[in-house]
Amino acid sequence: MILRKEGRPSGNGPTPETRRLVLERDRYKCVRCGRSLMAVRYSIHHRRLRSHPFAGLHEACNLISLCGSGTQLCHGWVHDHPREAMENGWIVSGFNPHPEQVPVKTTRGLMLLDAGGGVTPARAER
Repeated sequence: MILRKEGRPSGNGPTPETRRLVLERDRYKCVRCGRSLMAVRYSIHHRRLRSHPFAGLHEACNLISLCGSGTQLCHGWVHDHPREAMENGWIVSGFNPHPEQVPVKTTRGLMLLDAGGGVTPARAER
């Protein structure tokens, strides 16, 4: 893992390798609705939004696959409904530097994402 200064993401976006890891992890489906991304426009969405940059901005744990763009389909819905999106882990607070600790609601259940493109089922809180 390459260490970077806090608050300074590398580059302007995820690398092609990170994009591939995210799409494979998400099984080429929208995390929110489960729609196949093979035949629709899709986006790699930053859970902690780009407007709140930090060192891990473009890491796989901060990225999810959503159908649509920032204004349509699930990607548009996430931006139009930030409270519900935050409750489901599709958006992470700009004050939280650890999106890997925020579970994401997926069609496979509640999951924790890691920087290497892995996924682990999250334990339900009692």
